[in-house]
Amino acid sequence: MIHFIKKSLIAVSISLAAAFYANALDLPTTLVNGKDYFYYDVQPKETIFSISKKLGVSREEIIHYNPAVEEGLKAYTRLYFPVEAYTSSNNINSASHTVKKGETLYGIAKKYGVSVDRIIALNPSARDGIKVGDILSISSEDNNQSQPVMETKNSRSHTIAQGETLYRIAKNNGITVEQLLAANPSLDSNNYEIGTVITIPAGTYSIFNSEDVTEVDVNLQPINNSNIESTPEEENVNNIIADNSQPDNEIVEEQPQSAPVSAYNDNNSPFTIAVMLPFKLDAEKQDRESENFTEFYRGFLLAAQNLSNSGRSVNIQAFDTRGDIETVKQLMERNEMNDVDMFVTPASTAELEYIISHIDSTRQYVFNNFSVRNKAHQSMPNVLQANIPHDKLYQRAINAFMTEMKGRTPIFIKHIGATADKEEFTSMLKTKLSENAVDYKEIIFEHTLSEEDFTSFSTDSSYVIVPLSSSSSEFNKIAPQAKQFKATLSSPNGLVIFGFPEWLTFRGERKESLCELNATIYSRFYFDENNSLARKVVDAYKMAFGREMNSAVPSQAIMGYDVATFIIKSMHKNNGNFHSELKPFDGLQSDYIFSDSESKGLVNTAVEIIKFREDGVIEHYNF
Repeated sequence: MIHFIKKSLIAVSISLAAAFYANALDLPTTLVNGKDYFYYDVQPKETIFSISKKLGVSREEIIHYNPAVEEGLKAYTRLYFPVEAYTSSNNINSASHTVKKGETLYGIAKKYGVSVDRIIALNPSARDGIKVGDILSISSEDNNQSQPVMETKNSRSHTIAQGETLYRIAKNNGITVEQLLAANPSLDSNNYEIGTVITIPAGTYSIFNSEDVTEVDVNLQPINNSNIESTPEEENVNNIIADNSQPDNEIVEEQPQSAPVSAYNDNNSPFTIAVMLPFKLDAEKQDRESENFTEFYRGFLLAAQNLSNSGRSVNIQAFDTRGDIETVKQLMERNEMNDVDMFVTPASTAELEYIISHIDSTRQYVFNNFSVRNKAHQSMPNVLQANIPHDKLYQRAINAFMTEMKGRTPIFIKHIGATADKEEFTSMLKTKLSENAVDYKEIIFEHTLSEEDFTSFSTDSSYVIVPLSSSSSEFNKIAPQAKQFKATLSSPNGLVIFGFPEWLTFRGERKESLCELNATIYSRFYFDENNSLARKVVDAYKMAFGREMNSAVPSQAIMGYDVATFIIKSMHKNNGNFHSELKPFDGLQSDYIFSDSESKGLVNTAVEIIKFREDGVIEHYNF
């Protein structure tokens, strides 16, 4: 009986699909096994019913084209719908399109209900960009059986063997599990059998393309995208949005170059960047650290691609250090390390210092992005310390406090028995206040902060609360009474709160409290997800790698994007010499203001000051 019902549902779904022929789904498309598919990524808490309403398709259609979801719908599952079932043949029969100002390949593909890959297959010159006036051939798969399909020309079949997992199959073939599932829409990731024949697609966006690879290169040549006109802050992203299938994103193994490239030679030879991080390719499953480094590298590649038409070409080499000093030693002995202009190094002190000790200090640089407390920059001229050191962070945050909170009486709040993890900062702040003859108050409570703790303060004055702890639980103990005290003050702006980087992770009611208390926070990082450029980078990342950025503070992908943007732009401007004047860099998440005034190397001195307003608006600036 159950079997009969399933057959009936499939029959109904086929008949219902015919009713949608005249209306293409408003979804992006991709090429899978030579056919165009609309796709949709399921979001958390969505159901088949809600997706049906959202997309305008029936429940039966969703199950028919994605059989695995009948057993349950999981967040981030990718649903596929064949374009030919939802697009009128009048829309995609053989046609031509003249490129207009501001149009991108992605937009054109969406307009005609075909994939970017198909347009490139029909118009090979579009691979290097499109410009106003170009005439593009547009047609459906049915009318182009003889046309080459860029994404599947290297595809092949594979029979699942005893003991094989999708993860292992994907890794052995240099692709991700997501790519494998995309190439096999009917494959259930949780239920597959030995002997099933599946398609292995070309690894267009694979981060690594060999099971045993310790080095991967991407050689980014300038791309002609003269048709794209953008505002200055948007120009970096449009190249990816214009064509997310550029082969320049593909990571391929190459033979090492033989001749070193001088960083200071004024020639057209490419700059070389070596990203040396513990990706741990030989592990059965990546741990959180290696996942973060992979995320960082994806963002790094995205920025490099976006800048690929901005000057001399850049050769990016990624090396898996495996989190092992012996591997680092072996890598640094390779001849191609002589060609590197900039090393992006791991967090391990031993690995970092070994790399530093083996560079050519006359022309090679090290960008230390992950070891916050390392002090190599103090004695090594060619080390760039990307994170402002701990003591300088506090000093600049205190200077910002003295500026922002002028005229307010500080109130330090300490909970007896709780961890006062910011006591070092508050002690330094108290010293600064005393040096400047600024009076401050203290509240010390044992169990619960109460209304009585604030009764001695004048309601005609202005105050700033400074907790000795950054924990969310301590914030929850302080915020309610702080809001009550604020309501008793003569001025509606009589009370604010000054806090710490950890508070940037607050969501929900705690974030609302930050706004109600007009919180000011200092941090090394701040990512404004509502910024228009930030949204485009997030969308471009998903388009390029087929997955969302991991939600973390700070974002590793955005960090990689900022690091690559800074390094490549600086190389282009200063011909690879980082000891020449470096302009301040305002990134999406990280700002860089490098100085060598107090050390032989270069150290970032930028600190973000983030201000929350009662109306929910968040402002930030570099101090």
